Amino acid sequence: MDTEYIKEVIEKDIERLGCKVWGLELFGRHSNQTLRIYIDNKEGISVEDCELVSKHVSKVLDTENDFSENYLLEVSSPGLDRKFFYKEQYKEFLKENLKVTFFDDLNKKTIKGQLEEVDEISIKLEVKDEIQEIPFSSIIKANLLI
Repeated sequence: MDTEYIKEVIEKDIERLGCKVWGLELFGRHSNQTLRIYIDNKEGISVEDCELVSKHVSKVLDTENDFSENYLLEVSSPGLDRKFFYKEQYKEFLKENLKVTFFDDLNKKTIKGQLEEVDEISIKLEVKDEIQEIPFSSIIKANLLI
């Protein structure tokens, strides 16, 4: 079971509940996995939103034969320092500061900079008056900086 399949199964239902899927994380052993769903909307996410989505998603996943019977479901907002999951999310945060961990050749690097540009294959951050291009394929993790 992968997160893209899960997203496909639950995304339309979550949108009908007034939220959008910001991201999904699935981790743990197959016999005892945790599925973390981050939801968002323009007004912000309340505890009630999380509860509503959690109850609905539980019912949907319980009817899916491919999903493990033993899983823990967590639903929350992405928070102020939101993690980026998909390429299209970056475009909403142009001129914002990001912290990005990525592979530069064979080395793992973490930099902080202002998001200047997003295209189909990379993001461009301004770091100390220089532009650093980072391909999406090399990004390990990226977060918004507060």
